[in-house]
Amino acid sequence: MDFSAILNLVIGLIFIYFLIALACSTIQELIAHYLDMRAENLEKWIKDTFREHQLGEKILQHRLIDGLTAIGRRASYIPSMVFSGVLLDLIHQKKDEPYDLESLKESVKTSELPADLKRRLLQSIAEAKNGLQDVRRDIEGWFNDCMDRISGTYKKKAQLFIVMISTGTVLLLNVDTINIVQYLYNHPAESEALADQISESIQELNTDSRAANADSLSTEQKIKMDIQQLREIKASIDSSKLPFGWQKGDGEISMREIINKLLGLVFSIIAGIIGAPFWFQTLNKLVNLRGTGAIPKD
Repeated sequence: MDFSAILNLVIGLIFIYFLIALACSTIQELIAHYLDMRAENLEKWIKDTFREHQLGEKILQHRLIDGLTAIGRRASYIPSMVFSGVLLDLIHQKKDEPYDLESLKESVKTSELPADLKRRLLQSIAEAKNGLQDVRRDIEGWFNDCMDRISGTYKKKAQLFIVMISTGTVLLLNVDTINIVQYLYNHPAESEALADQISESIQELNTDSRAANADSLSTEQKIKMDIQQLREIKASIDSSKLPFGWQKGDGEISMREIINKLLGLVFSIIAGIIGAPFWFQTLNKLVNLRGTGAIPKD
């Protein structure tokens, strides 16, 4: 088996890994949409951090935050500039007058803020050289740092979902890595045709551009896009003509076949957990390598 045939085989296998990982992440996003996981994490953090005097509820009910989403839905993301403005607006005692550093300082002293946050905000006011701009920037920086930690917590939960989704997807479709490799090895013509098809449509597979376009969409539009993406993944799997799905076996199954099946499924499950961006980058490099040909010997 020459270099080009091996490369075609690897490209076909990585393409399947990419599709499985993309399907897993899409299903996970659908679950996150329906369960409102991001909004729940954000709301929990605000209520826990500003639990004194129900200040957290007041922040969430503020018109500037409540107006970020449609009626009946919770915000899953709050811009740091909006949060700093809401917090200072709730702290300020004289609602009919604009505040400056001095009036804000007096309002902070008598506010319902937790004691440690009150001290931190008073220190920020004392160090402000450019007026309220520095205070706002300090609050926004603290808020962004907290959001980074919340994102880490969300990713841990999402990773658990990805493990379960990848396992379920691989078992449902019977994505057996060893079986796929054997098929591509024994069918070099189909392997080459699949590699050609992947090379022609590599740019259309870019997940980063899809994610960038999704940022400006509403939740309902994102759900529709995720469902459409699942349909495209299914169509790509069907058109690949690779051995998927469960079939009734003939005769007894040997221990070696059972071990190979378990290993093949485990490899595919791990591939789904790793994530689509990694497999896309790997696939892109392999396609570029295929376009340049084999590296000449010294």
